[in-house]
Amino acid sequence: MDIQNKSSLSEEELSLIRERVKEYQTEKRYRHTLAVEREAASLGEIFLPEKVMSIRCSALLHDITKVLSLEKQLQYCQKFDIMVRNSDKLSPKIFHAKTAACLAEQDFAEFVDDEILSGVRWHTTGRRGMTLFECIVYLADYIEDTRTFEDCVELRRYFYDSINKDGADKYEVLLKTMIKSFDMTINNLVDEGALIDEDTVEARNYFIENLAKKQESKNG
Repeated sequence: MDIQNKSSLSEEELSLIRERVKEYQTEKRYRHTLAVEREAASLGEIFLPEKVMSIRCSALLHDITKVLSLEKQLQYCQKFDIMVRNSDKLSPKIFHAKTAACLAEQDFAEFVDDEILSGVRWHTTGRRGMTLFECIVYLADYIEDTRTFEDCVELRRYFYDSINKDGADKYEVLLKTMIKSFDMTINNLVDEGALIDEDTVEARNYFIENLAKKQESKNG
């Protein structure tokens, strides 16, 4: 995959994407998608202002296969040659990120590039080596302002309380917020007796390692 950069998307193009995405979602899921776009725009202005338009595009596309059944997800996996591990079938919620990235490339080809698609692909599990772009889409999905789950509310409060403190290092705040998000996800999966995706474990370790390096550098 090597698609031309789309960082110069226009408001008109985003409006068109916004309308087309309705066809893929329930009304409730669509409201969430719009909230993720708003949150992604806010986070983008903090961390990656030059790519806010493409970040918003990724946010709009992140859940286009979310409402599909596991059977349909697996059909898309076969269609798009997505590798399915036996363990994946024990974590059916992770499929939509994989299938959404492929479907977005197919159905929204005129709007997307590799970076936009990677934001879609990794918005659920995270991964080792996540880019700043991917972090923004992932975090926007977690803390958008219509989320009422206790963990989402807590993480949203933690992030904004931390980022708004005088002298806050925004990148350190982001690292700590990402770690906290993975801790919450993993704890919930443990409580449910569910399988923990290896990408999530690797993502958590990656951010812990990077936070330690940052703090060591700061301390001399």
